[in-house]
Amino acid sequence: MTLLNPWVILLLPLTALPFLLKGSQGQLYSWLDIAPKDKFSKTADFLLNLIISILIATLVLALSGPRGSDQQVQKVGKGAQTVMVIDRSVSMEHPFAGDVVNGQAGEVKSAAARRLLTDFVQSRPDDMVGVVAFTNSALYGLKITTNRDAIYSAINAATSSGVNQTNIGAGVTQGASLFDQIENSGSRALILLSDGAGKLSPRVKFKVKKELESKNLSLYWIVLREPDGISIFSNDKTYEEGSAPAPIELDNYFKSLKIKYKAYEADNPTTLQSAIQDINAREKKKIQYTVTIAGRDYSTHLIFIAAMISLIILIAKNLRIYQ
Repeated sequence: MTLLNPWVILLLPLTALPFLLKGSQGQLYSWLDIAPKDKFSKTADFLLNLIISILIATLVLALSGPRGSDQQVQKVGKGAQTVMVIDRSVSMEHPFAGDVVNGQAGEVKSAAARRLLTDFVQSRPDDMVGVVAFTNSALYGLKITTNRDAIYSAINAATSSGVNQTNIGAGVTQGASLFDQIENSGSRALILLSDGAGKLSPRVKFKVKKELESKNLSLYWIVLREPDGISIFSNDKTYEEGSAPAPIELDNYFKSLKIKYKAYEADNPTTLQSAIQDINAREKKKIQYTVTIAGRDYSTHLIFIAAMISLIILIAKNLRIYQ
C-alpha cells in the first residue's frame, strides 16, 4: 500500500485531543462525598472520547490517500503502437483542394482530420497511440498510451490552428522519439498527416533516417493537397536533382529509407477516409503490451467509515438522562 499524501500522517497526534480537552457539562456539588459514584458515565465518556479519536484518525488516513499497489497486466490484441504526427499550420484551416459542394467550400482539413482520426482510434481498441503536432517546431502532445480520453483530447489539440510554417523534420523526429519510452509490442507505425512539405537539411535527413530505421517503424504519409498543389505522384520527370518541389523531394527521400513506407493523397474528406481505412487494414497485427491497473483507492472506504462513526457520535451525544 502507498500513500499519495504521506505528510498528512503528521496530523495523527490530533487523535489525543478528545482526552485532553475537558467539557464544561456536569453538576456542581458543595461536598464531593455526597455525589454518587457513576462508573457507567465515566466508562461511557471514555468510550465516546475513544470513538472521536478513531473518527479523527480515520479522516487523517483518508486525507493521506491510501491506495493499493499498481498491477502490470500483459494483454494480447490486434493493432499497433501508433504515433500520429499532425500538421498544425494555418493552411490546415483551409478547405480541401477538391472539396466543393454547390459552389461552396466544404469541410476544412483540420476538422476532417480530427473527425476521422478520432474514428480511427475508436475502431482500434487494442492500439496504443501517441500524438505529436508541428508547425515551425514539434509540439509534444501525448506519450504512447491506451487512455482513450487523453488520446481524443490530444487529437483535438493537435488539429487546432497554429502558425504559417511546416517543419516536418521536427515533427517526425519528435514522433519517433516517443517509441523510446515504451517497450516494443511487435508492430509500430508513424502516421504523418500534413498539407505541405519543407526542405530538409542534410543534418535533419540523417537524424530522421536514424530514428526511423533504428526503430524499424512503418511510415504512412497522408498529403492533404492544397489548391493547385503539385501531386507527389506526378509523372513529370523533368526535375533536375535537388530542384524538385518539396513534396516530391520528401516523398523520394522517404522511399530511399530502409523502412516500410506508403504515401497517400487526399483532396477531400472521402479520400482522406480511404487513406485512413487502408492504414487501418495494414496495421492489424498481433501485439503484446502491458497495461498498468491502478491500485484500489481506500480513501472512499475510510470516508464511509468516518460517516458511520459520526452518526454513532451524534446518537450518543443525544442520549442524556435528565434528572
